[in-house]
Amino acid sequence: MIDYGSGLAVYRQVAAHFRDRIRSGELAPGERLPYEGRLAQELGIGRGTVQDAYRLLRNEGLVVTERGYGTYVVEPPPRTRIKVPRGSLIWSRMPTEAERAQLGIEPGAVVPVFEYQTGKQPIQGPFAADRTELTTA
Repeated sequence: MIDYGSGLAVYRQVAAHFRDRIRSGELAPGERLPYEGRLAQELGIGRGTVQDAYRLLRNEGLVVTERGYGTYVVEPPPRTRIKVPRGSLIWSRMPTEAERAQLGIEPGAVVPVFEYQTGKQPIQGPFAADRTELTTA
């Protein structure tokens, strides 16, 4: 699971491993992730690294941690598919407080938003990146 030559921080690799398993359905809502200490020992990494990985997953809304009980997979928000015309400019940024409220992004969650524009058309968005899938038209 860990590739020290990848250039990607270890905690991000651990988070990516669980993110992929959650999104593929291998880890279903309600399933518990390994305890931090046990996973750290199995992987030969520090417990703080596992805590950082789980924090990242919490911020993405994929898991919740209940003190004394563990970290559990939650039901992901439904994803909306948006067809973006070819040649559109697409950019992402962190949302304003008003956009967080409008889009239902939890306070403190690290969820970027994106917008796009095609030609001289008005800017479309913002869309929450954790529940939107872009395809080209």
